[in-house]
Amino acid sequence: MDLKKASIGDADRLSDQINRILRLAIFKGELKPGDKLPTEERIAKDLKVSKVTVREALRQMESEGLIEKRRGLRGGSFVAEPNHSKISEIILTYIRWAAITPQQLAEFRMLLEPLLAAQAARNRTEEDLAAIRKHMENYTRHLDEGRAEKDVGLRYHRLVAEACHNPMINAVMDAVLEVFVEIFARIPMSVEDSRIDLDFCRRIYRCLEEREADRARELMVDHFRVLMEILDRHRSQEDRESDRTGTAGPGPDFDKNGTYSFKGG
Repeated sequence: MDLKKASIGDADRLSDQINRILRLAIFKGELKPGDKLPTEERIAKDLKVSKVTVREALRQMESEGLIEKRRGLRGGSFVAEPNHSKISEIILTYIRWAAITPQQLAEFRMLLEPLLAAQAARNRTEEDLAAIRKHMENYTRHLDEGRAEKDVGLRYHRLVAEACHNPMINAVMDAVLEVFVEIFARIPMSVEDSRIDLDFCRRIYRCLEEREADRARELMVDHFRVLMEILDRHRSQEDRESDRTGTAGPGPDFDKNGTYSFKGG
């Protein structure tokens, strides 16, 4: 990457322009994950700007997840490996601002995941089936021990997404399911709820095994109808408790409009 050929104009802030130059170099493959960026001094000299301006641009890129800072003798700014954490952070931010409700996220999943189940039925490998079987055995053991651990149920959906063998699907599902782990942490689910969930998992698994894409899609739709009923039930319980006490408990809760918010401590 030859920064001396890059041009800095007057239209935008200098730090934004530097950000775009370095971002473009990453997207074009001129800078690859793991590559070390030139020093702040070198960038400033080549672009004829101050080190403060360069530092601001690099700080912004770090917050965007494009680069990472490393300390030590071999430290500096390095191009980061692509990851899904920033997508999750954006979705979580919307939730904390009460812009997205659990029902809306569940509706999104209801639209997306039946299609993923059908795609997984077409694309799954024997290794995918083995991973899902192992997970269901673990899920069964937890329930037999009387433990309704909700993140175990969510893991099944991540495995179905992985069986599609599409990195974009993995990115979206990793983000969405990370959000749901946080949501479900405050939603009571009984062992019986989890057994119903496991039954759907087993039925969908059989569709994947037999490559019955249409049936897998239909079952996933039914599965999410049950999930919506659980969310609605919890919302009703929250409303009744709020009416009775006039207060909201700690952690994420539903308000009167069904919005999910983080209250208390």
